[in-house]
Amino acid sequence: MIVTIEDGRETAREIRAKSACHGHDHAGATPDHHDDVHHDALLSTIADCQMLVAGGMGAGMDTRLRGGGITPVRTRTLAIDTAVADYLSGHLTDHVELVH
Repeated sequence: MIVTIEDGRETAREIRAKSACHGHDHAGATPDHHDDVHHDALLSTIADCQMLVAGGMGAGMDTRLRGGGITPVRTRTLAIDTAVADYLSGHLTDHVELVH
């Protein structure tokens, strides 16, 4: 789900297809997965985004997001509406312990 925020308020939502990342083979990838084609596909889908809010992610993906100019935020919040409200109110917390 892509949420557009302008002037401190939500202005649009868009659903984009996401390639599967969990359970994919990391054979041939570097230890931080910089060569992983699954991550490349995901990043190309969100290349125009400034932030990615997720329930967790691997360290390689965290590094790739940052390298692509996208700020990763890990949250324990499951509902998109709640995460958006938390972001807009300044209460969305990045739980870095959710990087694995």
